[in-house]
Amino acid sequence: MNRTLYIGDVHGCADELERIIDAFGFVRGTDTLYQTGDIINKGPDMMRALKMVLDLGILTVRGNHEEHLIRMMNTPPSQWTEKQRTRFARLPLEDWNFIRDTVKEWPLWRDTPHALLVHAGLEPGKTRLEDMSPEVLLSVRKWNDEPWYNQVKWPKTVVFGHWAKNGFVNIPGFIGLDSGCCYGKCLTAWCPEEDKFYEVPAAREYTPIKDKAKESESAPCKVLGDNSPDSQPPQTFEEIKSKISNGDIAIADDTAEKANIRKSSPSVSAEWAGY
Repeated sequence: MNRTLYIGDVHGCADELERIIDAFGFVRGTDTLYQTGDIINKGPDMMRALKMVLDLGILTVRGNHEEHLIRMMNTPPSQWTEKQRTRFARLPLEDWNFIRDTVKEWPLWRDTPHALLVHAGLEPGKTRLEDMSPEVLLSVRKWNDEPWYNQVKWPKTVVFGHWAKNGFVNIPGFIGLDSGCCYGKCLTAWCPEEDKFYEVPAAREYTPIKDKAKESESAPCKVLGDNSPDSQPPQTFEEIKSKISNGDIAIADDTAEKANIRKSSPSVSAEWAGY
């Protein structure tokens, strides 16, 4: 029997990725592997994880971390935040070039036989993927203060990742597979033919959960201008909302669609105004 496995966010946890594929009993040429994006950053061995994707033919989608890398490498280093400088120092330039050239080919979604695969989620109120904001597809969690998946109906199951704080989700029509492997929790995957979930525990905590600034209402969040000497970044999402409404967070595209995203999901606007 041909089988399918959808794997959650890896974030450089190559050992756990290998273990979950072994636990599944993957058969080359017969089984198909999918993955929710965010292969890179945070964990111990993103290059090995990426090479496993290429070697095994894993069909992934672009995550917000891949997108941020692409944009960062198109930005002068003088405009990088301190967080970006620290992250960029982890690997030689030729490795970053290899990663960028690989992940820029990944799509924002895959309409697979069993499910729609997307990194973060869908934009409520829209029925065509082509009409949805890429930034929403890459980073949405809540929309009007409610989980996006409570406000969307889709003709097939939607498999997504991105929301580690929310954890594993299994409700009718929606499966969330980011179970926080890089935070010392576990890597989760789903096989639809077996109607079975696979799970392997993380070997250890690779990144402290407190680093997840955009998922914590008490942690500072990076916005445009944070890398300037006099910048005072907002400390809560309420401050972010205030900065957005006051126009303090610069928005390059001030269309009606962007205004709706700012109103409905301030965290999406804050993330893409400056990371």
